[in-house]
Amino acid sequence: MTENNGGEPGNTTTLLGRPAEEYLDEAAGSLEAVKAAILRRLACGPGDRVLDIGCGNGTDVLEIARRVGPSGVAVGVDVQEEAVTGAVRRSRVAGVDALFHVADAYSLPFPDGDFDAVRSERMVQHLDDPAGAVREMLRVVKPGGRVLIADPDHGMWAPDLTDREAARTVLTWWFNNIRNPWIGRRLHGLLGAVGLRDVRVTVMPVVLRTVAEADGLTGLMDALRRAGELGVVPADRARSMREEASLRDTQGGFQMYGAMVLAEGRRTE
Repeated sequence: MTENNGGEPGNTTTLLGRPAEEYLDEAAGSLEAVKAAILRRLACGPGDRVLDIGCGNGTDVLEIARRVGPSGVAVGVDVQEEAVTGAVRRSRVAGVDALFHVADAYSLPFPDGDFDAVRSERMVQHLDDPAGAVREMLRVVKPGGRVLIADPDHGMWAPDLTDREAARTVLTWWFNNIRNPWIGRRLHGLLGAVGLRDVRVTVMPVVLRTVAEADGLTGLMDALRRAGELGVVPADRARSMREEASLRDTQGGFQMYGAMVLAEGRRTE
C-alpha cells in the first residue's frame, strides 16, 4: 500500500480520514439496531456499575447511565483526551450523570472486580494487543459479570457493484488501514482464550441503503477515488464503480451489506 487511507493503523484520532467525533456521530444512525442489541445483551438495570471502553463521544455511556439510574454508575474511558472532553460536555448538556476518564484499554484505573458489566464497541479492531485488552476487561468485571465486545468484520463488506474483482481489491486495501480488519471472526476464540466462559456470538447484519450511509460508515466513495488515484486498481475501473454507485443511489437502488459481531462472556471466578 502506497498511502495510509486515514492515518496510522490503530490511530483513532481520525477514522477513515475524518475526525473521530464526526465519524462516530455519522456511524451511529447506521448502527442503531446494533447498539440496541448491545444494550439488550448488557441487560443493565438500576444499581449496576457499567464500564464502556473506547467510549468516544460518550453517547452510549449516557444511555447506560439512564438505565442504571442514580443508584448505579456509568463510566466511559477513552485513550483520546479530546474524546473524553467532548463526552463530558455532552453529559453536561444532556443533564445525565456519567463519569469519564482518559485511559487506555491495557491499564484501566479501576480495582479488580469493580463492574457488573464491561462493553466495548468498534474498539478492539484498532489495538496492537486485543488479548491484553480483553484480559484487562476480565480483571475489572465482577465474578458473574459480563464482558461484551462488538466489532465489525471488515472482510464481509459487500457493495452491490458490477466489477466484483476491483471492488474486492479496493475494499481489502482500504480496510487494511485498520490494525485488525478481521477481528470480528476472531472474537469467539479471543474471549475463550483469556478465560471468559459461556461465550456467545451473534452476527448482526448492517444494511446501508444510500451512498451517504456507506460513506458515513465505511468511506466507500473516498476509497474508490483514492484507489484510482494511487493505482490500487486502474483509474477507469475506479471511476466506473463510483459512477455506478452514484447512479444506483439516484435511482434508489444502492445497497451495501456488512456484519457486526457481538461476542459476550462471563467471568466465573
